[in-house]
Amino acid sequence: MTAYLESLDQLYMLCNQYGVEFILPAHGHVLGSARAQIARIKTHRLEREAKIAAVVRNLPRGTLDEWVERAYDDVPRKLWPAATRSLLAHLARLEAREHPGLPGIFC
Repeated sequence: MTAYLESLDQLYMLCNQYGVEFILPAHGHVLGSARAQIARIKTHRLEREAKIAAVVRNLPRGTLDEWVERAYDDVPRKLWPAATRSLLAHLARLEAREHPGLPGIFC
C-alpha cells in the first residue's frame, strides 16, 4: 500500500508538471480532472486505512474475515475477497509505520 500511495503522489506531480487533465487507468473509465481524482483516490485509501486501524484496535484478536466485515461494511460482500487483499496491504503499512525497522507478520 505504501508503494501504491507513493505512486499516486508521483502521478499527481507528473500531472501537475505536464498539465495532464485525463487519466486512463488499467480498469474502469477515463478519469477527467486528473489531479482532483488522484487526490480523491488517495484520500479514500487513507480514510479506509484509518477505519481498518480502528477496527483492529477494537477487535485485536479478530480474524481477517471479521476485520473485513467491519472495515468494508459499505462494500458489497461479493467484493470482500479483494477487500481482504487491500486490508492485508493496509495492515502491512500500519505495522511498518508503527514499528519501523522491525519485521512483522504482515510485512
